Amino acid sequence: MALTQPVKARPERLTLDERQYRRIAHASLFTLTLIIFTGAAVRLTGSGLGCPNWPKCNGGFLPPLQTHQLIEFGNRLVTGVVGLPCLLAAIGAFRLRPFRREFVWPALVLVLGILVEAGLGGLTVLLDLSWEVVLAHYVTTCALLIAAAVLVWRVHRPAGAPAPAHDAPIVLVTRALTVYGGLVLVAGSFATAAGPHAGGAGTHDYVERLSVVSLRTLIHWHGHAAAVLGGLAVALWVFARVKGADRNLMRALTAVAVLIALQGVIGLVQYYNALPPEIVWVHASLAAVLWLAMVWSVLAAGRPAGRGAHGLAG
Repeated sequence: MALTQPVKARPERLTLDERQYRRIAHASLFTLTLIIFTGAAVRLTGSGLGCPNWPKCNGGFLPPLQTHQLIEFGNRLVTGVVGLPCLLAAIGAFRLRPFRREFVWPALVLVLGILVEAGLGGLTVLLDLSWEVVLAHYVTTCALLIAAAVLVWRVHRPAGAPAPAHDAPIVLVTRALTVYGGLVLVAGSFATAAGPHAGGAGTHDYVERLSVVSLRTLIHWHGHAAAVLGGLAVALWVFARVKGADRNLMRALTAVAVLIALQGVIGLVQYYNALPPEIVWVHASLAAVLWLAMVWSVLAAGRPAGRGAHGLAG
């Protein structure tokens, strides 16, 4: 009687290990941060309408060899570069072996968010740099940074590892500080929307600005709110240190406090020097780094001690 031969399982194709997926997650976070830097550069060099149509540039797929056109088109290319690692993160979350469910939702948010960003980028040009769309574009990118930070946080933790745990007051105040910090960030975006750097100066295009509230009033609101944020950040740092918070959280809170102080100095310099574009660019770009530090502090704070390990930091 013939013996049946065991059927060998075919190896899966196009799978990733955790080391490879970690690189993709890092690339997603880096490129998302980079596009805030390049987007701010487009606006502050007055190149926002260097390519007045979309997706083409002046009727073609390649820009003319002129400064403002190249700057605006270059930012479009960066958007494409951002899309690649975000797409790979979404696909890779399902091709990772061993599979880890906690990577799926932040990866899917990234790829869906990039599609929204592409649409907003097109609307920004088609609507002649409407400040409402520009603001939505910026805020959406900052929201995507949350998903990218969560993904990076999780790829550096073992599968099934519980979230960090700290005393409930530390966790809750860290979360509240980050929510308030997000509001301060949005307030700064409104101030920029009312400011002189609309994005059309280099191409001599008129761009309507936010005019319901004066620029001086918005700057003062933003500045006072940021000062309160700085005081709260220092108080939280001291409180967490006294309560024996772990090294990861203390590093994150230190970064938050230092970046707020640095942003405060830069904000005063730009205010008393009539908002020079170079300084405004630094201020707007570092805001994204500060936001990342605040999100990271929430992840490092984890959950209140004694509760389940579910949540962003899981």
